[in-house]
Amino acid sequence: MTDNAQAPSAANSICAVVVAYFPDQDFEERLQTLLPQVDALVVVDNTPGGCCALRLKNLAVCEKHVSIVENRINVGIATALNKGLELALELGSNWLLTLDQDTQCYSDIVETLLWTKAACHLEPAVIGGNYLDPRSGKTKVPEGRSDEWLEQKTVITSGCLVDVVMASHIGGFREDYFIDQVDHEFCLRMRAHGQHVVISRKTVMKHSVGEPSGPRLPLLGVMPSHSPLRKYYITRNSLITVADYWRQEPQWCARRLLRLFLGLILMLVLEKHGTSKTLAFGAGFLDGLQRRMGPCKRQWIEHQH
Repeated sequence: MTDNAQAPSAANSICAVVVAYFPDQDFEERLQTLLPQVDALVVVDNTPGGCCALRLKNLAVCEKHVSIVENRINVGIATALNKGLELALELGSNWLLTLDQDTQCYSDIVETLLWTKAACHLEPAVIGGNYLDPRSGKTKVPEGRSDEWLEQKTVITSGCLVDVVMASHIGGFREDYFIDQVDHEFCLRMRAHGQHVVISRKTVMKHSVGEPSGPRLPLLGVMPSHSPLRKYYITRNSLITVADYWRQEPQWCARRLLRLFLGLILMLVLEKHGTSKTLAFGAGFLDGLQRRMGPCKRQWIEHQH
């Protein structure tokens, strides 16, 4: 157990998993904010060749509840999250807190999410955290108290509490997605199994979506920008998700398709490297139609920047 002032009860034992991929210089500092709030921390390193073991050696020695999993190759975010889920099951944790490496957690993220869980009569299996986007200055949902919540179709992976037993029951995270849309598919699958997904009204972290080089639009602010490879995965996996869930979630799927093709138009008109991104979009579209899953096998996309 951690030695924080308000340690979670046995019914709220929490294991956090952070997926690392070429983490920046502030990575360790962000982990230090998280450590006092959880019972166990798993860092899954997807960096080719590995880098976290050396950087986090002192942290792991000083904090006995820190584990580092070195894949030495990029196995994808879903496989990395499932490694965290496996360890959470081994430890007997009730909840898995999933986090991106660049998310800046607040010092009360766990406390807030547990308050949200306690206040919600739906007994949710997935509790997402409201977040502030530093680039836009806006929160994901309107700010509120820690005991206020909103039901959602899906929430992002980062800052999310997941019921460990239920996550294992539905098969964990879909590894054939590799990256992108893993969180949306997971939430929709939870809902298909009769579970509820909610988000806290209180902000629990700072988190940005996409790269900071996207175009700035009136009213919408800075739009997220993604590499051609990410465009490929977003397109392919969005099509697969829509194909699998349009009967259960028609409104969500319609919005997803609209957003996908609106993004294509904006990409063509406003983004840098529009040609390579459009080709990647097309490749993702074709592979989605043919259900070619797993890591992208089109090497020309991987070499685009």
